Amino acid sequence: MKASALVASALLVVLSGCGSMTGEKSGPQIIDTGNVQRLYQREWDLKGLTVDGRQVVMDVAGRTTISFGPDGQVAGFGGVNRFKGTYAVSAGGVLSWASPALPMSRNAGPPELMEKERAFFEGLRKSNVAILEKHTLILQSDDSSTVLTFEEAGY
Repeated sequence: MKASALVASALLVVLSGCGSMTGEKSGPQIIDTGNVQRLYQREWDLKGLTVDGRQVVMDVAGRTTISFGPDGQVAGFGGVNRFKGTYAVSAGGVLSWASPALPMSRNAGPPELMEKERAFFEGLRKSNVAILEKHTLILQSDDSSTVLTFEEAGY
């Protein structure tokens, strides 16, 4: 079993508590080609960010979002700049980004927001597993040192 599958499996157990994962459609699921449509038509608000084991304190007044489209398009707001690019999900649950850097607008903002935005984009680039449970989306790296936690907007 690949390291990403082991880490994701461990996270699924933690998210599900003591409940059984067997046949449980509403519990946490690794996003793959069979269920990626569960991300569509939803906007996700970033609520927590850890990059390389370092927790980034979120700005309560700021908003960072991401949305996934059925055509492999991803878009959102990094806190200062809008971004748009492409993503893919494999049958084995590996999330990949089309390029190392997502194209974005080039606005400037307060230094603290620019630093949080930089950390967000670095975290996205390092994430390669997506896990969904109800209205919570987690994007993480193989070793779980980078974790982005999102909540569906409006929940």
